[in-house]
Amino acid sequence: MKRPASERVTLVEVLELTGPFDAFAAIVQAATRRLEAEGVSGLVGAQFYATPGSSEVGAIITFADPGQFMDHVRMITGWPEFKALVGAVKPLDVRVYGRLSEEALAWLQKMNVVSKTFENPVAGFVR
Repeated sequence: MKRPASERVTLVEVLELTGPFDAFAAIVQAATRRLEAEGVSGLVGAQFYATPGSSEVGAIITFADPGQFMDHVRMITGWPEFKALVGAVKPLDVRVYGRLSEEALAWLQKMNVVSKTFENPVAGFVR
């Protein structure tokens, strides 16, 4: 069953590379392949954007509903791909679109990078 757009949670992230771009690209490609194959079913999408030579990376991660975020976190924290990714980037800014649970928001805020939260959808659709 397809969930309405109003239930989605999207994280828009800016990350700083802590190592070479090519190493990051290999790490994030391996991580996204595993997420696509084994990740929580409510992970609707994970996209990473970067320009070779730049020190910053953009990421957009979308969940079907707020409950999927902590399930996702619990699943990936032991993965070697996730540990490698955490070693390759430093979060600079995270904006949250949608309402996360208090536990999920507290987990994100531990990194002290959540700059803005937009909890209340006004309009939208998902095809």
